Amino acid sequence: MREWHYPRNDLTRQYLGLLELGITSSLAITAPRRRGKTLFILQDLAPLAQKSHYIPVYASLWQNINAPHEGLALALKEAIAALDKKATFSRLLKARVTKTTISNELLGKMEVEFSNSPSKPTSAELAELDQLLSALEEKAGKSTILLLIDEVQHLATTSQFDPLAHALRTMLDRRQGRVKSIFTGSSRHYLNLLLNESKSPFYHFVEQHDFPDLDEQFIHFLRAKLANDHGMAVAIQPLMKAFSDLDQSPYWMMKLIARMITFKATTNEALDHVLLLMEAAEDFEGVASRLKPIDRLIFQALCEGANPFSQSIMARVDRETKLKGVQPNIQRAIRRLSEAGLISQSPKGRYNIEKPGLKRYLQQS
Repeated sequence: MREWHYPRNDLTRQYLGLLELGITSSLAITAPRRRGKTLFILQDLAPLAQKSHYIPVYASLWQNINAPHEGLALALKEAIAALDKKATFSRLLKARVTKTTISNELLGKMEVEFSNSPSKPTSAELAELDQLLSALEEKAGKSTILLLIDEVQHLATTSQFDPLAHALRTMLDRRQGRVKSIFTGSSRHYLNLLLNESKSPFYHFVEQHDFPDLDEQFIHFLRAKLANDHGMAVAIQPLMKAFSDLDQSPYWMMKLIARMITFKATTNEALDHVLLLMEAAEDFEGVASRLKPIDRLIFQALCEGANPFSQSIMARVDRETKLKGVQPNIQRAIRRLSEAGLISQSPKGRYNIEKPGLKRYLQQS
């Protein structure tokens, strides 16, 4: 549904403008999964960057979940091949968009976020990455290379990837100004470990930005497309409510739109169907079954904005679980929730709910 893409040109210009200022050569944009980061990078940012005399190179560190260096090496090789053929990057970017769209359709197959057999890159593989970037830099001439690295937080999920993180930082350090980078991350917890921990090679190296949610204009865009292209008059309020119920995810919202068009469903009928898809794809049942009673209690308390260390929450832990409601037990629950990607904590101590749909599932189960 490429024609349904909602362009975010102002945001694109904002990010590229920050790089042009020269204050930083690396940005990181953060948002939970299925918020449209990848398609924004491929369909908005990369094309405009190319028009602004950048050579955009897109790499996903989830391409091989156990060997993220392979995704980066492949992206560099593809970029070199494109320059050798004197081809534009438009075809390469379109292929990436198509691949992303197809992979997003595989709702029966859960996307794996964590390695099950992480592979530490060899010295030769890390040296090859540096050589590939040097070769690309030489072929780029006066153009600036813009590395677009998706799911960069993956580097912080296991110590096996530490050598790649150090190598990447060194590669970028040596080429500041000639090679710039924009990272995306779908886990604030692991991105904070990568960017804000003093022992990390990326400590204070990257300027971090929250990727803003789409606003009401996105819903007006969808409503107009339904009316103009499909003759469907849909009220704005049900669409707005559906977007909210779907955690403001453009991915799930497009599933709802597709259901409405294909089956002539009402907004509410389509919403009921997509919520079931969402529960299955996000494996809420499996996630819930793995939560300890205290983890479930603390997660629900955080969803409600409660202080997890308050006397009332500690008293509930005493009453409703087999553990004592004491600070160390609360802290361990918070750490487990963070490592599972269900919550994150900002540097100022505020808690973010990374999977708000899980709250609804727990309330209904």
